[in-house]
Amino acid sequence: MTQLSLLTVLLWSLLPTAALARSWGDVLEPAPGPPRVIGSYAAGCVHGAVPLAPEGPGFQVMRRSRWRFFGHPVLVRYLQDLGAAAAQQQLGLLSIGDLGQSRGGPMPYGHRSHQNGLDVDIWFWLPHDGGPLTDAERETVGAPSMLTPGGLGLNAQQWSARQVELLRLATAFNVVARIFVNPVIKKALCQQFPGASWLQKLRPWWGHDDHFHVRLRCPAGQTACQDQDSLPAGDGCGADLTWWFSEEARKPRPPIDTSKVPLPAACEEVLRQ
Repeated sequence: MTQLSLLTVLLWSLLPTAALARSWGDVLEPAPGPPRVIGSYAAGCVHGAVPLAPEGPGFQVMRRSRWRFFGHPVLVRYLQDLGAAAAQQQLGLLSIGDLGQSRGGPMPYGHRSHQNGLDVDIWFWLPHDGGPLTDAERETVGAPSMLTPGGLGLNAQQWSARQVELLRLATAFNVVARIFVNPVIKKALCQQFPGASWLQKLRPWWGHDDHFHVRLRCPAGQTACQDQDSLPAGDGCGADLTWWFSEEARKPRPPIDTSKVPLPAACEEVLRQ
């Protein structure tokens, strides 16, 4: 072996395993140490994340093969508490979608956010009878849309008072910063509950007709965590909601390559550990 080849092998062997990974999604274990949120929801990472159990009182985790069941301990605790509260009110079993990767960071597909351990998707579908699905079923069963085929109204075959109560329950926790739902769902709730204070946290966003997206505020003491701007006053049922039904809102959003969005410098160390 030449001297140059020997040096190359030596340097390669000294690199931490995580640094050799092709992407954030290739690292399957959280960075060891105390939990720490770094950066923003769409440009960040998480240190010391914990996994959400495959199932628990009132919930089951879907698509576990994606390895997106990690989050800050505050997020995992929120889901456990929400599942227990939903079970107590007999709303049905919560189907939990993506949280984040083991160390957060950008995902190769599916999300722009979910990067710093504080985001989670929860299906609107609420199976009411029987226990959790099998592992195979959780990989194949799809989340049904709550909208009519034309996407202009709620599907009475899917949408019910249980979905409404779940959203109300999900907003009630102080750790919740906002919840993204389809504009049609937001509009229907504004008409049904005019002036209700819990509607403020429900924010319209593209898609989100088969699930809602919960985003938690930065935990106390997490100085490297970047919160979003505070929500505007009111129930969010005015002009800002009207915009979502305009021609401008219907235009396709330009794609964003999340792998090219710069991350905080501290995330490099999180990935290397």
